[in-house]
Amino acid sequence: MRAFSSRVVPSSQWADGGFTLIEVMVALAILATALFVLLEAHYASLQMYDDSRDEVTKRTLWEWAIGKAKLEVSAGNFSGSGEFSKRFPDMSYSFEASPIGDDTGVQLLEVVVRITSPQEEREMSFFAYDMRPM
Repeated sequence: MRAFSSRVVPSSQWADGGFTLIEVMVALAILATALFVLLEAHYASLQMYDDSRDEVTKRTLWEWAIGKAKLEVSAGNFSGSGEFSKRFPDMSYSFEASPIGDDTGVQLLEVVVRITSPQEEREMSFFAYDMRPM
């Protein structure tokens, strides 16, 4: 009489049972890592979008203020100020032009433009000629 039988089970019977717990856990770990990398990349791209949008807005405002200052200085107004628009209610600009040297011909002017916001005040200067007849 046999008390114990050692019979080998063919591998095809085990294959029908599905995945093992280790295989499922490894797959979930790989998926979690991939999702973490994708979310980090998405967050970084959103941050870069915000930074570039702010930079474009600042440059646009600077170009507008400098253009307005150039126009006013060429018309003979050596100082002025104003608001940008309803979209930027807390921001304003001002400019001042002062002559450089004592030329009797065409006058060279240094124009200082300031942009004021609730967070900061920045200024930029450039040179322009007063082309009006003396």
